[in-house]
Amino acid sequence: MMPDHENHVQEELKSLDAERYLACLYLPEAFRNIAITLYAFDAEISRIPDLVSEPMPGEVRIQWWRDLIKSDGNVGSSPLAETLLETIKVHKLPRETFDNYLEARIFDLYQDPMPDIGSYEGYLGETVSSFLNLIALSAGCERNTALADACGHAGVAIGISRHLSLCVHSRRRGQLFFPLSVLKKHKFDRNHWLMPKINHAHEAVVLEMTNLAKKHLEKAKIAISKLPIENRIVFLPVVFSENLLQKIAMNPSECLNKPVVLSPLKRQWLAFRGAGKL
Repeated sequence: MMPDHENHVQEELKSLDAERYLACLYLPEAFRNIAITLYAFDAEISRIPDLVSEPMPGEVRIQWWRDLIKSDGNVGSSPLAETLLETIKVHKLPRETFDNYLEARIFDLYQDPMPDIGSYEGYLGETVSSFLNLIALSAGCERNTALADACGHAGVAIGISRHLSLCVHSRRRGQLFFPLSVLKKHKFDRNHWLMPKINHAHEAVVLEMTNLAKKHLEKAKIAISKLPIENRIVFLPVVFSENLLQKIAMNPSECLNKPVVLSPLKRQWLAFRGAGKL
């Protein structure tokens, strides 16, 4: 891998996802670049809905990545694409995982509602848990029930916390990531959820999703505690999600009005403390 491409990918992740970039700095050097590359790829795909005005151009971008990964095609002038392909080859990462990930990401381009909790958890499994699993296996974790549970539950908790913290953006785009079944439980529908004016039903949905994330987080912690100590650092991103969920639970209407973010100093402290406690 060319050093300038490696630096480019690191800077891209740093600018698009400061939390996961910081978490990567605590990883052993042997597999740090794998995590940085995967997270940078995820960050790049995640921002496609913000770069296009309608679904079709977004689907074209996603299809370009699918074709590239399947065929080892021409990366053009993309340092990220070249770095990703080399990472897949060198570490023999399963290309099917990336194809499933990109297939799931097509949902982000449309305004269809997520039907139920099971579908939502499955979506987060493909888009968040899968990359945690790849990084953990690259770090030397054994394939076992504890690892599957850790990646599965941590991925769902992280995914929900990110959707909650940024749901002001998804509402403006007319998107509903949270399960329609949860809205109906509170006598709510998609149109009401997207209304600019916020009421108690909005807050009730936010709190229910926060509690769902917390349940997955607790299960993830139990599973992580069963892993070898040297492998647990892979799950450092959960410390950011835990803090975000605490903030959102204290003021559920805040995330409906503005993004809920951690200050740089807070991120540094959480990472330092979390790395010592995992």
